[in-house]
Amino acid sequence: MTTTPFFYRFRDAVATLPSLLILAILILAGIQKAVKIQAHTDDSTVQIALTEPDPPAPPVVTPVTPTPPTPTPPQVVKPVPVMQPVRPQPVPQPTVNPTPVSTLPSAEMAAPAPAPIPTPAPPKAVPALPTPAPEAPPAKPSNASVESGYVAKLRAHLNSIKRYPTGREASQQRPQGKVKVWFVLKRDGTLVEQGIDESSNSMLLDDAARKTINRAAFPAFPESSWTGEATHRFSAELEFVPGAG
Repeated sequence: MTTTPFFYRFRDAVATLPSLLILAILILAGIQKAVKIQAHTDDSTVQIALTEPDPPAPPVVTPVTPTPPTPTPPQVVKPVPVMQPVRPQPVPQPTVNPTPVSTLPSAEMAAPAPAPIPTPAPPKAVPALPTPAPEAPPAKPSNASVESGYVAKLRAHLNSIKRYPTGREASQQRPQGKVKVWFVLKRDGTLVEQGIDESSNSMLLDDAARKTINRAAFPAFPESSWTGEATHRFSAELEFVPGAG
């Protein structure tokens, strides 16, 4: 059995020893150099001054010049005149120098008194003529009479133009009766609408009454009738008799 030499077995570790020694030397040299480094200190004194911020500038105030008051002119008080009492002045009395009767001339004493002037008699008053009394205006007809006269004229006009129905049916039935119609007129006589108030129970007669209203020519309203109404409703009764036209 062959015995391996001791150094041969640890040949790898022995080969790395020089490298480890060099590394250790470098590390020691670096540590010593780092120890020699001294911190540089600045011995100069640093002064720190705390300053307050500048105060804000005060606002600029424009001085207001007071306006001097307008002097008020002094009021002049007028003196009130004092009324002095008026003293009555004495009225001078006329001095009458009496003339002695003995000094007057005799002619003046013997002169006759003047004759009185006759006063003319006042003229006689002429009697005034009697004033004729004013004639009374003719009495105007009342509104009621004017309106009733207009309605009577309308009814007479309708009865004068009515026509009995013609045709075969009317000649066979020969209806007879009264039809009460209504119609609305404007103030100028224009027909607005119309209808039947009371029927005659005959279509022929009712139709003849409607034709009569449509055929009529109505006069205008009188001025004094139905004041304030633009239209007015009227009614009329039409009687139809066979053979009466």
